[in-house]
Amino acid sequence: MRIQAFLQVLLMLLLSGTVQAESDVSGSSDPRQLPRFPLSWIVGYNTRVVPEYALATGPMRKIEGVISPELDKRIKGELTRITYRVPDIHTPDQVFSYYLEQLKSMQAKILFQCSSRQCGSSNQWANNYFEVAELYGLDRSQFFLSASAGNLQLALYTVKRGNRRVYVHFDLIEPLKQTAESVAADLQQQGFSWLSDAEQLEPLIDFMINNPQQQILVGSYNRSEGSAIDELLERSNNAALEVKDLLIEAGIDAGRIDSVGVGPALPVADREEASGVWIQLR
Repeated sequence: MRIQAFLQVLLMLLLSGTVQAESDVSGSSDPRQLPRFPLSWIVGYNTRVVPEYALATGPMRKIEGVISPELDKRIKGELTRITYRVPDIHTPDQVFSYYLEQLKSMQAKILFQCSSRQCGSSNQWANNYFEVAELYGLDRSQFFLSASAGNLQLALYTVKRGNRRVYVHFDLIEPLKQTAESVAADLQQQGFSWLSDAEQLEPLIDFMINNPQQQILVGSYNRSEGSAIDELLERSNNAALEVKDLLIEAGIDAGRIDSVGVGPALPVADREEASGVWIQLR
């Protein structure tokens, strides 16, 4: 049995060596975090800002007459859509396993995964969810997962079509680069704005300069595991004070800034990070 398995692997490698990958579509590139499946090539690529993306965390189901993911996680950011064609000698489960191992090495959190008919209709995934017709394949051959890796959120889908062509597709959603305008929009639309980087405060400083009468509250939480509440309160309070001090050093009047640390009292239920800093109007 071992010899037979070895010969099968050897044959696949020899066949792979005779397959030449085609050229990628113009202007496309691989995501920096996920090297492509060997000899695959990019057949579809686009990027755009999405105010609300429904990252599927459940299978396709018919709900109130509409077929859509049974569960989803709503996020905003910059969406990059990449579709690869895979040499036909490979199967969707091989491609899926390849990327699953990469995600595990990144310590990504798998939010949902499914295979075959458990995922629902391939037609719905292809044409309604991803809006890529080439992904419409055999229901029994499909694999899907959604995952979170740091600030990166992603959906992965791989399938074999009736013509035996194999495709793998990514939706990658990354946070928008923060600007004074995005801070103002967040404050207006939802009443608060998370700081994407508590040490890169230029967007917040610009906002305060452009709105000289505006007062703000700098808040911070910390829910790191293995620490007592008193310690978490101290850490979060220090983080909020650090941001306040940096704003004052940048010339913002101290009277316009209050700060508070709330420890593990997370103000928004779906925050995945162990700690964070936000601002809100006062």
